Amino acid sequence: MTQTATYTMEAFVDDVKEIFASTKDPLAQAQAVADHMQVLLDVPDWLEEKLNLPEEGGFGRYDLHFDEDSGSPEPGFLLMCTVQKPDQDNLPHDHGAAWVVYGVYDGAIEQTKWRWFYKGEGVDSPRIKETGRFVQKNGKVAFFLPGEIHHTRNITGGRALVVRLESQKLTELTRYQYDPNANTVKKMDR
Repeated sequence: MTQTATYTMEAFVDDVKEIFASTKDPLAQAQAVADHMQVLLDVPDWLEEKLNLPEEGGFGRYDLHFDEDSGSPEPGFLLMCTVQKPDQDNLPHDHGAAWVVYGVYDGAIEQTKWRWFYKGEGVDSPRIKETGRFVQKNGKVAFFLPGEIHHTRNITGGRALVVRLESQKLTELTRYQYDPNANTVKKMDR
C-alpha cells in the first residue's frame, strides 16, 4: 500500500524560508507564500494538532513559528493564527514595509481595501476612501503588499480562525492606522 505524504506546517515553514532565499521581490514572495499556504489550508486538522483550542472562545493571537533568519524586508517572519470574535473589526491599517498573507482556516472574513485620493480624483483635499471589498471563506488565501491599506472583519457569526504570515514581525516595523470618518492617520504603537 502506498502512503501519501501530508503537507505539514513544518514543510510550509521550510518552503517559506526557501522563498525568501530565492527572491527579494515582495510580490513574488507573497504570491509564492500564498500558493503554499493554500496547500497547507487544504490539509484537514493540521491547526488543531498545533493548538489546543477550546470548542468555543479561545479568542486572541497564537504564534505558530517565528523565524529570526529569514524574512522581508529584514529577517524575522512570523506565522500565527488569530481566533477572531464575531464581528471583530479594526480600523484600516497598513503593514509598513512588510507584506502579509491571510488564510482562512475556519469561518469567513471580509477584507476591505482603501487608498488615499487626491485633488483631481474627485475630492477637494486628500481623503482616504474604500476601493473595494471581498469575502474570504474557508480555505481561501489573500495577501497585501507593503503600503497597501486594508482592514478585516469577521463575518462568520461565530469565531473565525485566520492563519497569517507576516513577512517581518509587524511589531518591529513602523505602520499606520487610518480613520476614514475623521480622515486621519496615526502611527501605530509597536
